[in-house]
Amino acid sequence: MSTLAKVLLLGDSIRQSYEPIVINKLSDRAQVVGPQENCQFSLYTLVSLARWIEDLGKPKIVHWNNGLHDCGHCPGRRPIQMPIDVYIGNLEFILKDLRDITPYVIWATSTPVHPNHPFTTDTWSFRNEEIDQYNQAARELMNKYDIPINDLHRVVFDKADEYLAEDQVHLSQAGQQACANAVADAISMYL
Repeated sequence: MSTLAKVLLLGDSIRQSYEPIVINKLSDRAQVVGPQENCQFSLYTLVSLARWIEDLGKPKIVHWNNGLHDCGHCPGRRPIQMPIDVYIGNLEFILKDLRDITPYVIWATSTPVHPNHPFTTDTWSFRNEEIDQYNQAARELMNKYDIPINDLHRVVFDKADEYLAEDQVHLSQAGQQACANAVADAISMYL
């Protein structure tokens, strides 16, 4: 049985890409875990959270994000986009559930897509202005509850050419490293 503090990472494929690096960076200070699956959109996280906690154990610290799946446009899903008020309502429910488990919850902003990323109607597609709107609404909610915010959006936006992969949505290896550094630093404040 590990005596290290348990840290739960929640988020989509962006989280999945930097998680192994965070695990390695904090290996001597924390037991970092996360669902093997993509946490997808906020409603999916809300209905899956109890199962993930049961599977992974109660954490001391949670680093969490939902957003890209909520503000993204997916032609195979209805609604195509999670309305922002529904998104915020879901986040508030998730936050309540998380704070029932631990007072140490860190919110991460959603990362941008490349400014040159084309918007299409036949595949997953995103608009930075919508990502910004969802980030702002989430930021206001987190500020209301005094939740610290890890601004991964800013980390990636400032170096989009370097930190975004060829698909202009996911992180490059350099982006994964940069986000992992920011996540590990945010978590380290509570270790």
